[in-house]
Amino acid sequence: MKTLNATEAGDRLSLFHETLRRNFGEPTFKAWFSDLQIDEAGDDAVTLSTESDLRRDRIDQQFKLELMQLWCDNIYKIKRLLIVKRPALMKSAARIAALAPAPEAARATSLGVIKGDFKKHPPAQDEGAERTGGKEVSPPKIEEIATRLDPRMTFEGFAVDGTNEIAVQAVRQIFDESAPRDLLYIHGVPGVGKSHLLQAAGNAWMQRYPEGRCLYLTHNNVQNGCVAALLSTNATLKLQRDMLANDLILVDDVHLLGGKVKTMGELVNLITALKSAGRQVIVAGELAPANLLKQGVSSRLADRLAEGLAVGIERGGEILRRAVLRKNRDGGDLRCTITDEALDLIARLFSSSMRECIGAFKQLALVYRDQPVTVGPAEALAALKSRLGDRKRAGTLEETLAAAAAAFGISLEEIKGKTQPQRIVRARHAFVYVARTSLCESYPRIGRTLGRDHTTAMSSMERAEALIVRDKAFAEGVQRIRIEIGADLPAEKLLAAKG
Repeated sequence: MKTLNATEAGDRLSLFHETLRRNFGEPTFKAWFSDLQIDEAGDDAVTLSTESDLRRDRIDQQFKLELMQLWCDNIYKIKRLLIVKRPALMKSAARIAALAPAPEAARATSLGVIKGDFKKHPPAQDEGAERTGGKEVSPPKIEEIATRLDPRMTFEGFAVDGTNEIAVQAVRQIFDESAPRDLLYIHGVPGVGKSHLLQAAGNAWMQRYPEGRCLYLTHNNVQNGCVAALLSTNATLKLQRDMLANDLILVDDVHLLGGKVKTMGELVNLITALKSAGRQVIVAGELAPANLLKQGVSSRLADRLAEGLAVGIERGGEILRRAVLRKNRDGGDLRCTITDEALDLIARLFSSSMRECIGAFKQLALVYRDQPVTVGPAEALAALKSRLGDRKRAGTLEETLAAAAAAFGISLEEIKGKTQPQRIVRARHAFVYVARTSLCESYPRIGRTLGRDHTTAMSSMERAEALIVRDKAFAEGVQRIRIEIGADLPAEKLLAAKG
């Protein structure tokens, strides 16, 4: 197979990642595609690799055909697409290559790994340096690896309701000097504000203690720091000292370390050292401690997170999205006047995640920012029509069932159960209707998802078809399900349904 050169591989990978983001949305991209790299790419076949068995299987079973079509449409035509897991040896080689000194910053190798910019951070000889090929190689300082805090992420800009109130209180408690310094773990699905809350804590800390030090690390920062330490003599102790030099340590997206055994082991050791030294540590991830094992997180790390204060953030509803949008509007420098009605429309249309909702607002603000006009629902719809048109992905049956339960205010256990209260039955009808009309699923598969047979699903569809034309509340519930899973729904109908 003829392989791409380094520059071509890097360019193709960047373009493909952007294509995946655009077509699937940021939450799905982050969950399933963010670590995809190009192993081999020839004239008629491409091999993509991932570090996770779970991701490889899920992509191969559910997304492979769509990924191949997206590659053909946006990169070049191919006849075959393979999804494989990156072997441990390849990962180690890629990471070592990324840490080695280079005459210039280079694009990815055929593995898709980006080499570090050693012109910006030249190797320096210290106690953590290791001789490689006669040259001194020093791991970067943790401050060089860390991510900068976004000054816009503040407590004042964070909307609070019942879904996140306890988490906010837990974070604010770190400023109580009489309270013990305990590990705090915040968990919740993508887009609920975990990263905002962590950075708000960091910004507030630096404002309150100007001489203090705060370290904000993503999972990539942690991995890079730990890998560098593992590859250098005595660098592990140096990494600990670098961490201990900070008063507040924030670690984001810890669940994405799943499968990276050595990195997780080092992180556990670091957390232990930080706790013993009385440092405040706040960690964020998507899953509760008990569920981290399913993501490949080690039992040691999961247990350590469970030992502290673990607080969940639930997905906020339309009311919270409205509050967040108002904070973004009122805190912005806009010549235009965006009405509450326009914000309500955005909050209703873009409900998959808070990030999606805020992204839609930013697009609207960009369109009208410098115009002294009033932006109502109609203007908002016109500005966001293309964004709505990009929502091509429809969720799985399981995702649709969860969306139906949420849309009708019941639990997943209730919608799958055997009880027959009207509100639960209506939710089942709505699920069947969306599964049939938007996902084009068969009645047997729909029935099995509900724990019933295909005849029950067919009967439910008949009732749903009658309700959709005469029951406005039921129709709005169906719309909420469709929006949640990213199914196509004409924007004009959504606007007309308001009120």
